[in-house]
Amino acid sequence: MFDIWNRRYTGSKYKLSSWIGELIEENCNGSSFCDIFAGTGIISYTMLDKMKKIYINDFLYSNEVIYKAFFEPSDYDKKLISEYCSCFQSLSADDIDENYISINFGGKFFSHTDAKLIGHIREIIESDKEKLSDKEFSILLASLLYSADKSANTVGHYDAYIKGHDIPDTFTFDLIAPYKSKKSLIFISREDSNEFAKKLKCDIVKRNHRIR
Repeated sequence: MFDIWNRRYTGSKYKLSSWIGELIEENCNGSSFCDIFAGTGIISYTMLDKMKKIYINDFLYSNEVIYKAFFEPSDYDKKLISEYCSCFQSLSADDIDENYISINFGGKFFSHTDAKLIGHIREIIESDKEKLSDKEFSILLASLLYSADKSANTVGHYDAYIKGHDIPDTFTFDLIAPYKSKKSLIFISREDSNEFAKKLKCDIVKRNHRIR
């Protein structure tokens, strides 16, 4: 199963997370924390159960899905999620039609076989969205994002792919491991940070230079 840091992400604070957490505890007072450019969400994870309130914000939809999957306190059907996982793991690319991912990204960011599987699983998750709770949908989609990232033919981001070699078939669907906070109330948002900051009431904010 994937933890939140098992994702290739340019600018990830994973290696700095313990140090950042120590700096916050030693130098900051308060019981509420906002990760206003949350990115991977690793700093929010570092502060989990150390703050009464944690605000997690990022403008990217993919990141919002990941935060909901890992942090949102909603209940979900673990058996149902496990059944989807088993179904996805049993798929054969030979039985799957071409799809958006295989047509546009096969042989580039993924092997053609892996791209067919990724695209097909994405279509199933979307088509079953009405049958799933928001938490269940987020867990499955986040799991696909993490699983695809493991097999991606990139150096850690999707601006370009590695050329000049055969891309191996390495995709395997696996699940993320959601977290259960015992002390922190979690608030997840997907807003422009400049607008979000105007209405935010919080003791400690982790930001970077983009906020004005």
